[in-house]
Amino acid sequence: MNIKVKGYANMRKYTAHLPSDGDMEIPEGTKVCDVLKQLKVPPELKKLIIVNGHHKPPHHILKPGDLLVFFPPLEGG
Repeated sequence: MNIKVKGYANMRKYTAHLPSDGDMEIPEGTKVCDVLKQLKVPPELKKLIIVNGHHKPPHHILKPGDLLVFFPPLEGG
């Protein structure tokens, strides 16, 4: 199945090898954590995970056409 993946800020380096639209082919039943592992994102790295505009946990199962976005926690004041 096909999904789109986008990494932002310092996480962009993990998706740089993907096509510009972020297309990625994965098997059905794949979890967010499986995709991050495939992209070689260190599991201990703090990140926010968004699927189709909603915060999701790493064990969330992806569906065809999903948009997975991840980025570092935001800080500021």
